[in-house]
Amino acid sequence: MADIARERAGAATIAVPDWRAFVVTAAAFLKQSAARDAARLGLWAPVALGAGAAFYLGLRSEPPALAAPAALAASLAAALRFPAYRPVLLAIAFLALGFSAADWRAGAVDAPTLKREIGFARIEGRLIAVEESANLRRLTIAVDRIEGVAPAQTPARVRLSWRGEVFEALPGQRIALTGGLSPPPQPAAPGGYDFARHLYFLRIGAVGIAYSAPATILEANPPLAAKISGAIERARLRLSRRIIAAAPGDAGAITAAVVTGKREAISDEAEAIFRDSGLTHLLSISGLHLGLATGIIFFTLRAGLALIEPVALRYPIKKWAAAAAIFSGAAYLAISGLAWPAQRSFLMTAIVYAAILFDRRALSLRNVAIAAFIIMLIAPEAIANPGFQLSFAAVTALIAFYEWASARADPMRSFSIAARAGRYAGGVVATDVISSLATAPFSLFHFNRAANFGLIANSASIPLMGFWVMPVAILALIAMPFGLDGPLWRLAAGGIEAMLSLGRWTAGLPGAVTVFPKWPAAVLPAFAVGGLWLCLMTGPWRLIGFAAAPIAFLMIALSRAPDIYVSASGENAGAVLRGDEPALAIFDGRKDRFAAEVFLEQAGFDARRQVPVPMRRLGLCDELGCVVSARGARIAFTGRRESLDDDCARAALVVALFPVADVERDGCAASLIDRRDVWNEGAHAARIDQRRIRIESVRDLRGERPWTDY
Repeated sequence: MADIARERAGAATIAVPDWRAFVVTAAAFLKQSAARDAARLGLWAPVALGAGAAFYLGLRSEPPALAAPAALAASLAAALRFPAYRPVLLAIAFLALGFSAADWRAGAVDAPTLKREIGFARIEGRLIAVEESANLRRLTIAVDRIEGVAPAQTPARVRLSWRGEVFEALPGQRIALTGGLSPPPQPAAPGGYDFARHLYFLRIGAVGIAYSAPATILEANPPLAAKISGAIERARLRLSRRIIAAAPGDAGAITAAVVTGKREAISDEAEAIFRDSGLTHLLSISGLHLGLATGIIFFTLRAGLALIEPVALRYPIKKWAAAAAIFSGAAYLAISGLAWPAQRSFLMTAIVYAAILFDRRALSLRNVAIAAFIIMLIAPEAIANPGFQLSFAAVTALIAFYEWASARADPMRSFSIAARAGRYAGGVVATDVISSLATAPFSLFHFNRAANFGLIANSASIPLMGFWVMPVAILALIAMPFGLDGPLWRLAAGGIEAMLSLGRWTAGLPGAVTVFPKWPAAVLPAFAVGGLWLCLMTGPWRLIGFAAAPIAFLMIALSRAPDIYVSASGENAGAVLRGDEPALAIFDGRKDRFAAEVFLEQAGFDARRQVPVPMRRLGLCDELGCVVSARGARIAFTGRRESLDDDCARAALVVALFPVADVERDGCAASLIDRRDVWNEGAHAARIDQRRIRIESVRDLRGERPWTDY
């Protein structure tokens, strides 16, 4: 018995973990890993800069003007005084710098925003840009005067839609027209995309409809900046029209988008095909397009000069080719409209070719960091742009992966044609898998959907873009001055047509798309920090980045989409019905259709395959209103005052699509959202938890910021 007792005691002793030794070992491991990656801390500078900018954009009120500059100065001074804590203090300094840059930028672009709707007015100004689709032209105008609006309240720019015939006015010219204007649109649901903030940083203070075609106003001596920007925009517009005229249809429109960045002519069907097949990234000018274009220029020019023996032996033809690649990349950037992915791609490629000019070796991840730092320092609002996030997530993950893989490549590997072809095919698959995994959290957060068969579509489409569309498009641009580009544009569009066919087949497969309810805001930073740690660090401790995934998934599991939505106009509302066949029941199927689509997406429905169902069709209504049951709670929707007393007595939540007087509100026993609430605070949403109603509005999440002041 004594032996048995001793054995049990020994087993118990062994089972007790030595936490002290574990902590000491873990601390030593972290210290050793940090010392090894000390040289890579500079890669985190743009991360801290972006975090500071994001923090500013996410505030609900304006900060004190000197808070961030004071923090920046103090952290820099402390970094000089206390070198042992310099990495932490510099991180704080970059955070403060990003915050300050965003604050300064918001003040620099500040311009009046229209406070009320204007039904009919004469508008004069300079035409900045024209975006064309089959039935619509969208005009961006730098405003000089709006009839009936005081100069101090006149927006700097407005954006108008014109559905009439083609007009003669071109970008850069002064124009006059009549139109109706409205303030920038608020988010259609709490947590939805803030289009008004996007327009604020573009200095667009009103949107509306043009009732007459723009008529040009003669101008003797336009400003130089207007001449330059107008010339570039006219070149983009004419080139887009030329491509679409040579290759009509979606294939031509997509070819024009790849060359000029103008995507408005692409039909909704084609956009949906590319989105659901995982090919959307091919529609925006990014690293793939700009890298292919500059690479083709570089290698073609260098190979051509190498054939001229006297030139090849006497002159630095590689540097000449690099300079030509930089110049062509800058031209492509200008003609593409300066989108964030294109800016990132140009900065990175310019750094690579500049390294050739100065006989230096370009460090890829450092290129990404430099490009991100420059963009966010100049335009810190980019950190909130989905295109910016997707672009940098993909390129950071890809470069980190290939940096890791190249260090493990077999130096004795075969360079036969078959071996190279196999490595290329493997590279295409690896590229798509890595980029898809890197961008998935951002796509799911912003768009609530995932394309499950993107690997299939991309494996064929990327080679089509690289070996067919882009080379032919470059040849077409070269042939354009001679009037020989038409057949080449049609040939390039043929490659796009093949991609469309493949995308249509992929998007039609069962289970091609998975949709998710709207994620909570904290999920994206968690995924971003984990992914960045995985990409920017080296050695075993980089695997700590995977810890972000379970944390983010736990946040997703603990959250859920709202059960009730009320549109910003106050004219419509919806309820999520969860039963054998979940659906979004809408009060009035004729009104606020865009808002209803947003409700669908936020609730986790596929807006392309499922439509909101009117409550009346479901038998939930009588002549006074509708009543639904959501998570065991009675929810009443009414557009008539006669039913208010009865609804307040019986329902847990009443949605009144009319203004409710204060006396009636005070006497209502139920939670209440009325039309006055949405007028004052924007769209509303409600969650029902064990019959407890939690209501939030757009204003609750946006706060009082310069872009909400209307």
